[in-house]
Amino acid sequence: MIERHIKVRQYAPDDLPPVNSNEVWRYSGCRQLPEDKAMLDLMDEVLTECKRSARGQVVYGVYKEFPFKTESQGLAKLLSGCSEVVIFAATVGLDFDRLVGRYKRVSPSKALLIQALGAERVEALCDTFCAGFEGRTTRYSPGYGDLPIDAQKDIFDLLRVEEKIGISLNESLLMTPTKSVTAIFGIKDEKTSVKDHDCSLCGLKECEFRR
Repeated sequence: MIERHIKVRQYAPDDLPPVNSNEVWRYSGCRQLPEDKAMLDLMDEVLTECKRSARGQVVYGVYKEFPFKTESQGLAKLLSGCSEVVIFAATVGLDFDRLVGRYKRVSPSKALLIQALGAERVEALCDTFCAGFEGRTTRYSPGYGDLPIDAQKDIFDLLRVEEKIGISLNESLLMTPTKSVTAIFGIKDEKTSVKDHDCSLCGLKECEFRR
């Protein structure tokens, strides 16, 4: 693939929107917001400790035609009528993984909140990146809907992800740093962008993060 298609963007922690603590609680598995003072204090402690942890990197390409083969009908539906397709990989780095490893035994609750905060931050990074494209559709990721997780390999090969921003992919197709995302979205000529993730596109009805 032609090198000029591949671009990298860097994001400092302050480039991302403020932390949405409600989303952090949701990613931690809480169905209702805690009222317990000890848990609220723990959240404050985590937010303070991880204030500078989210160092975002995104590698991406913009294409007139879809650049690799897939039989995903959901993705085809998403991209129908689009004049361009954007494929990207994003990460907020290894700090969250390191902190989770540090606290996993000594403070499992703190490790869980750090894990959840990392998930919220990488989603915030993806939202920030995508917001720069008018007329964008929702995002579609490998393993989502009927797009097989094997599409991770195609994206990594296409964008040279490990070389460009340091995300590695293991034999199980899991990424390191774990707080990383690969995704695809389309650009339509009419400049009406969607803002929210669309759970209706995904067949995982039992997903704990489903809105």
